[in-house]
Amino acid sequence: MTRTAPPPPRPRSAQQRRRRREQLATWITLSVVVVICAAVGVGAYAMANSWWVVEDPAPSADQELSDGQSRFDRAGTDFFNRQRAVVIDLTTSASASDLGLPADADTPVETLVPLTVTVRADGESLDFTGVTWFALATGGDRLSAVSVQPASSTTWVSIRADLEQRAEQWGWSEADVATLAQQVGDAARAEGQATTASLPPTPLGSITVSAHVAVDADGRLSLQYVFAR
Repeated sequence: MTRTAPPPPRPRSAQQRRRRREQLATWITLSVVVVICAAVGVGAYAMANSWWVVEDPAPSADQELSDGQSRFDRAGTDFFNRQRAVVIDLTTSASASDLGLPADADTPVETLVPLTVTVRADGESLDFTGVTWFALATGGDRLSAVSVQPASSTTWVSIRADLEQRAEQWGWSEADVATLAQQVGDAARAEGQATTASLPPTPLGSITVSAHVAVDADGRLSLQYVFAR
């Protein structure tokens, strides 16, 4: 008996093809939604159990040293940005690696939010509020200097007020500040030239502090205090 070959499948109609595409698109959309919802759920769970949302989290060993000094690797910077406060001890015996810093380098730090920078030295604490930039210098696997750009670093009026407020305490005379003002004025009038005017280093116990006013080529000013040991 001769077998009859089955007839070839009938081609789908345009309506069937359209329905098939719609079903496929629906399944793809649902799959994407499920994946997104799962990711959001996992992220929400992780965030709810993270120290970021704790009102006053206790620092872990990789975020802060036991004496309250900040660390400057990823975990440390996350923590002090969360706390809006950083503590730097220039007379510390901790190594640069203990602080999460390279052994010999300049490490600038741009903060996520304005924060308070506390510089410790010889039992004294110098606080600067509203700081968005500071830098640390290391040498021989030790912290050697800290540069802080205070919140007053915007206009000459605010910079001069900040300098005059600290001058007597830090050992600068009125003549020193007046000379600096003259240098800054001359630099601001020299269009297209960047320069820096400075107050001389003065001792603060076992460290020194100096002040530097940078004038860029467009005449913008920035003040930095540099503490060094």
